[in-house]
Amino acid sequence: MLEFFRRHRGAFLITLTVIIILSFSVWGGWRGSSGFEQRRAQPSDVAITMFGEDHTVADVLRADRSLRFAMQHMQNYELLSSLMMISGGRGFGGGDQVSALLLARHLMEKMGVRVSDAEAQSALEQLPALQTNGKFDRSRGQMLEEMAGSMGFDSKELLLGIMKDTLGLKKLQEVVAGGYSASPLAAEKQYASHFQTFSGAKIVFETETFKKTAKITDEEIKKYYEENKENYKTPEKRAVSYVLFENPRDLEKKPLEERMKAQNAQVERVNAFNKLANKDGKDFAAAAAEAKEKVVTVPAFTQAEPPAALKGEGSLLEMIFAGGEGTRAEPVEGSAGWYVYDVTKVEAPRQQSLAEAREKIKDTLLDQKAAELRSKAVNEARLALIEGLKAGKKIEDLAKEKKLTLEALPSIDAANPPTEVPNGYLIAQQAAKTAVGGVSAAIDYDKGTLLVYVRAKELRKRSDSAEQRKNQELSLSQQESNSIFQTWFKKQTDAAKIVNKFGPA
Repeated sequence: MLEFFRRHRGAFLITLTVIIILSFSVWGGWRGSSGFEQRRAQPSDVAITMFGEDHTVADVLRADRSLRFAMQHMQNYELLSSLMMISGGRGFGGGDQVSALLLARHLMEKMGVRVSDAEAQSALEQLPALQTNGKFDRSRGQMLEEMAGSMGFDSKELLLGIMKDTLGLKKLQEVVAGGYSASPLAAEKQYASHFQTFSGAKIVFETETFKKTAKITDEEIKKYYEENKENYKTPEKRAVSYVLFENPRDLEKKPLEERMKAQNAQVERVNAFNKLANKDGKDFAAAAAEAKEKVVTVPAFTQAEPPAALKGEGSLLEMIFAGGEGTRAEPVEGSAGWYVYDVTKVEAPRQQSLAEAREKIKDTLLDQKAAELRSKAVNEARLALIEGLKAGKKIEDLAKEKKLTLEALPSIDAANPPTEVPNGYLIAQQAAKTAVGGVSAAIDYDKGTLLVYVRAKELRKRSDSAEQRKNQELSLSQQESNSIFQTWFKKQTDAAKIVNKFGPA
């Protein structure tokens, strides 16, 4: 069903995990409501109705736990990504994938889609999580079964059930949209677009150039300050006293026993002082004097501009600016050793005057005005170039006439833009959409905007052209099949008239 997801599975794993956990979280604490009274849903209560058929809270929770197990322990991302694709976040409320699974099971039953135990077992053994060196690892399978059993599942029923859902969805799509084949012409166009090589030139509009001509008046600065003064405050400052327990020196040169002895001594000193300094009402300096430890006192500073001794100690600075005045945290490990500190003063942010905020406001307005001037120049240039080219003029003459700098581009392979060409990927994307002899749409990048003139395109011979053409045809067919299936599933969703009996807690 999802060849794209299979090819790029690694890039989606974190995103999938976050989305699915968020989607699932709604089911665990459902409460029913009646007037002002609420009660926790019982397993036998009806949770969802679709096609007039009721599904209890127990049904929903079983489906939920099944999907959780598939993701977290079986690494069966195909099932999860398939459900995400067909659910689309439409109208199910929370737990879209659970609802989609229940609906998919109903449709499989209705359409006569069946998956045998043998098919499910074979697919189970093909899961990467259960393989070693490309072959099914029986010991991994046993571990998975034991894990399912320890969580209260019927292991065989759960594992085969998950694979039946996975294969069933694929079979359901084959029934609905499996007969679609992309036209050879469409596949050839996609192949040409993906693998063509083009040559041309670019015209660069750098933001810095427009900053030189942008003018900002005092009235504009004053007006902006009055409208946004809440955003212009001095940064908070904090003063601290701290004791640094430096890391033992030349540890790597010492024998293991000496290293451990030195490290243990450091830890004991840190813990002893921390316990003493955190006694009720104990003065930090007095605690340091009693423990014969050196206190370093630092005047108020901002988190962005710490004193030289604390630069690079990100974790320590975050802790210092997290609590209130008088905060003494647990020891914090830094690059130089362990710190125990006391926040002695907090200077709250104060409103900046217009004079203090003037330069920052000027820079902000300059950026805005330069962007406006750049956008106007790009649009005017592009329109003039397009009209001039239509009139039969040469790009070089037009660039000279409009005082634009035309920079030649090397030959660029659309599928693999050269890394040495700045913004090569963005250029290749737009060039693929632009006809020969045409000017691309505006290409924004971090320093400004580009226009690309496409001088020529060439589809060069490749040793793997037959294979790549076939891949493009299969990819296009799969995309269209997915689209057809999504549309069909959406219609079935509407016809099911799904009703959630419970909402999020």
